[in-house]
Amino acid sequence: MLLYMEMRSVEISALEKLGSGLLYLLFAAIINIAAALVRLHYVVAANAVFLYIMAVGIALFAIFAIIRPGMRQLSEVDSGFRICYTGTTLLLVGHVILLLGLIVVVAVSATASFLPKATGDTVLGGLTLTLGVPLIGAIIAWIGNILTFVVGTFLLYSKYQNSLYMAAGILFVVDIALLLVGFSGILTLVGYILMYKALDNTINKLSTEATTPAQT
Repeated sequence: MLLYMEMRSVEISALEKLGSGLLYLLFAAIINIAAALVRLHYVVAANAVFLYIMAVGIALFAIFAIIRPGMRQLSEVDSGFRICYTGTTLLLVGHVILLLGLIVVVAVSATASFLPKATGDTVLGGLTLTLGVPLIGAIIAWIGNILTFVVGTFLLYSKYQNSLYMAAGILFVVDIALLLVGFSGILTLVGYILMYKALDNTINKLSTEATTPAQT
């Protein structure tokens, strides 16, 4: 009984961490959408990069400090979630590379603006090469996102039988498909909300079940 209570405590703690991390990712997703809208106006396109950097920074904190530890705990309770924990590693690496790449892009662009036109054009020409860095980071993070959230939501549905997990996972999959045509973000935002609600429901249910033996 004691072991059961300890494992249930770890399980609830893991789900609480995932829920807390989702709130940060929700905020980051809103900033990403705002950046995409800003990018449509070329006059202020540079501001979009700063918004992207802010969003990536917030997501990086959420993944490293909250979601990754939560997935590690959950994988201790159910080994099936180890693939999701591996996904958080790819998410972490991808976001670090993406953040550094965006900072380099901003630095190169800023430097070129203060140089003579001929030299500045040369520097901007090299910017094409530096754009490959955030692209690589984005691809790694994309793979990590699939393992962490797409696979994760379906595993959560299989374990806890809450249809909101399934709905969130489907939205994540559709949004990934939309990414291929250059338009995504809104469905992921909704998916985060559904997943957060599902986690909250699951936590309440597990907490209630955990107190039942003590009451009988």
